[in-house]
Amino acid sequence: MTSQHSQYLESKVLTAPPQRLHLMLIEGALRFGRQAEQELRAGNNAAATARLTRMLDIVGELLVGVRQTKSETNDKLATLYWFVFRRVSEAMINADAAALTEVMRILELERETWQTVCEKLAANGSTRATAPTPTHDFGAAHPAAPMTGLSLEA
Repeated sequence: MTSQHSQYLESKVLTAPPQRLHLMLIEGALRFGRQAEQELRAGNNAAATARLTRMLDIVGELLVGVRQTKSETNDKLATLYWFVFRRVSEAMINADAAALTEVMRILELERETWQTVCEKLAANGSTRATAPTPTHDFGAAHPAAPMTGLSLEA
């Protein structure tokens, strides 16, 4: 990656409002998920595992973000992200492309939701958002451990 692109990405992250950062994390998870899905379907499990590990790091960051503030909506989002985390882990352990495809659909819906939030806030001139209420209820939430060293770059 070029230094100029890296500087642009860093600037974009440092100046983004919280809802845009959340959207960027979801997009990063989707990008690594698509790459892992291709690797799994090609039978390249080692390469898929590396991508899935990056995806788990990002989903972990999503969990940390929604668990920082206690609210009913954040609790629902934490439950959703824990479900995604578990299914990605299962996909990695079992080289299961179907499990990964399932969570990719969920993350696509999340991306659409957060894109709408960002667009509406931009149209209203606001920079702060409350988390949108998830439309799914998957599993029970568990305590999250903070993840470090996250990079959205492939």
